[in-house]
Amino acid sequence: MSLKAEELKGLEINHHVDGVGEVCPHTLNIALSALKKAKPGEVVVEETDHSIATKTIPAAVKMNKIAEVLGIVEENGLYKIYLRKL
Repeated sequence: MSLKAEELKGLEINHHVDGVGEVCPHTLNIALSALKKAKPGEVVVEETDHSIATKTIPAAVKMNKIAEVLGIVEENGLYKIYLRKL
């Protein structure tokens, strides 16, 4: 599922994690740690400036069936990766 930026920004965020300044695999570890704490159905958003994370995080959570990728919003060189825990 991929929501539009306006829809993503309107979601209730249950967990917001900061991955700015971090690189892979640490950005993935930050997302996985937050998802581990989240309850099914909760939304986790990781903010990062590492563009590669926009590929690795969605691929890992899909492959491991941990979360649904709701979408990614890029603004001013920062990416917000929206995930819903399964």
